[in-house]
Amino acid sequence: MGTSSAPLEILIWPIDRFIFYARNPRKNDAAVDRMCGSIREYGLKIPVLARSDGEVVDGHLRLKAARKLGSWPGGDTSGIPVILCDEWTPQQVKAFRLMVNRSVAWADWDEDLLALELQELSEADFDLSLTGFNPGEIDALLAIPDEEKANEAPPPPAVATSRPGDLWLCGKSRRPGAGRRPERKGRLATAPGICGSGWGCRHRTARPAENVRQAVPRGWRRTGADSIATRPRFGAND
Repeated sequence: MGTSSAPLEILIWPIDRFIFYARNPRKNDAAVDRMCGSIREYGLKIPVLARSDGEVVDGHLRLKAARKLGSWPGGDTSGIPVILCDEWTPQQVKAFRLMVNRSVAWADWDEDLLALELQELSEADFDLSLTGFNPGEIDALLAIPDEEKANEAPPPPAVATSRPGDLWLCGKSRRPGAGRRPERKGRLATAPGICGSGWGCRHRTARPAENVRQAVPRGWRRTGADSIATRPRFGAND
């Protein structure tokens, strides 16, 4: 059943004129302090919905917080914005109270976009508690997954460790600085890159290839007259 709407008008009432609905099923006393923080930051910008006799239709939490604060930047309890709902039937008022509180659960969050919004606010040093999310939720949304952290590429060095023409020696393994190309007349043609052995070799060698120096990875040792690096011995199952 629809009803004709009266012209929208925002009135200003003192807080004592409002009468809380005694059977309000929404338990919100634990959220009053958080709402106080919101009003201190943003002011009381959302009008209370009420009947002409003062009965509150929507806005119980905002009124509780306003009463606790007494005043805030740009306002105080002597001037609460209100919109009257006298055109609604008693049944509509009851139903609206339920609907307006239940409707917050209708939609889901896009957590990727939500995380971007929170990240931008965090980078601007904005108090994230004023977004309505609790610290645990914020930490979870801003946390980088462990797998993503492990796969994160480090920033490139200012000066490249490997250069075209470099050859790396890790024991008996010869590694060019980047993708392997065919050898040409005693030289190994390479593109700029880093050692691909995964053993942490860091010494850059000279060009041509026959003038290379041997790099000894951590945990290896030099043995023999030709100073060949050998890998440590491990158990049979290693």
